[in-house]
Amino acid sequence: MKIVFLYYYYKEKIKSKNRVEFPPLGMLYVCAALEAIGQDVEVFYFDENTSSTEFPKADIYAYSISSSVSYPLFISLAPQLRDNATLHIAGNTHATIFPKQVMNEMNLDAVFCGAGEETITKWIKGGCRERGIIVGGLLENLDIPFPARHLIPDKYIYMESRVGGKSKKSISMISSRGCVFNCKFCAIQNRGKVVFRSFNDIDREVNFILRQYPQCDGITLLDETFTLNTMHAVGVSEIFNKYKLRWECNSRIDTLNKTIINALSENYCAEIRIGIETGSQKLLNSMKKGFLIEKTYETFKTLKKAGLQVKIYLMHGYPGENMSTTNETIRFLHKMRKYIDRISLYRFTPLPGSPIYEETFLNKQDWSEYSIYNDNVRWWGTKKEQEILNISYQRLRDVVDEMNNMK
Repeated sequence: MKIVFLYYYYKEKIKSKNRVEFPPLGMLYVCAALEAIGQDVEVFYFDENTSSTEFPKADIYAYSISSSVSYPLFISLAPQLRDNATLHIAGNTHATIFPKQVMNEMNLDAVFCGAGEETITKWIKGGCRERGIIVGGLLENLDIPFPARHLIPDKYIYMESRVGGKSKKSISMISSRGCVFNCKFCAIQNRGKVVFRSFNDIDREVNFILRQYPQCDGITLLDETFTLNTMHAVGVSEIFNKYKLRWECNSRIDTLNKTIINALSENYCAEIRIGIETGSQKLLNSMKKGFLIEKTYETFKTLKKAGLQVKIYLMHGYPGENMSTTNETIRFLHKMRKYIDRISLYRFTPLPGSPIYEETFLNKQDWSEYSIYNDNVRWWGTKKEQEILNISYQRLRDVVDEMNNMK
């Protein structure tokens, strides 16, 4: 059968319009699984300017609803595309979080929740007879067909300004799935357990990437917490060393130890990215980040001594943020100035599927207010509190810009 995955290429609100965002590896993994059982698979990228007449015909339309911000466009397009395919299904993040809503509002035959590699292939093999919401869990074995990157143009695969901000043609991949932490602002669906790929499978994919994409100059690992397991982190680091390939990864302060830091330092790791979020211990506790801000000081010194570039992520505006907590973050930045190489600052958005979404946000489900880089939507508090947030955010923004410009 001809199966077309419809993917909304969201770009109008991206802060850096010249930088390609991460390709949808989750969707491409599902595409690869379907190709492995003999299906004819296509990926169709579209945006708000794409006419309904441009969409290809197919036996099955698979709507890949990766974020809530893209959902309104899917709703508006679905009725116009009804005759383009016999069956209409959906999956990915937003569909997993709101399956009944997506099913009803888009008039679909099936909605797949969670990892789709096994559930969709089983559904296809069963003759596509089952209707409704079909739930799949976290895969126990990740040595599966590599993402079908060949289904999308190279310009969406190669990424600039990654791998420490210096790459021209980096490529993304994963070495694990899942997360064991409970950060309240995070909307990850694979929560509670982590599954690791085998070293042999990771080695084969790196080799494959370098053969298929010879311009590749670095790897961006998208694991939620790459440094969760010492043996895994060291083993994967050594694979990149084998290919003399620069790379970057996500980490947490409370998962770093000397063995991991040394392995990253000795094996071409160009940058380690850490979500600090705030310099306020009160807010860290409220977020359930699970570490003490004092822990960052010695760890950052150790990372710098090892020669590793450090990028941190900050979040401003989490419920409880005020001028005092912002000033704590500013003091933290001044204290750690010489140990931090790059900073990304985001404003709080209550991501659907996150614990904080259910607890405190105004719960309007107005998806038009969502964006990747949110600005000043009032998600909580009074108008006066929002005014204070805007002022304190700008103070923090100025400090972050100053530090970034000094590097």
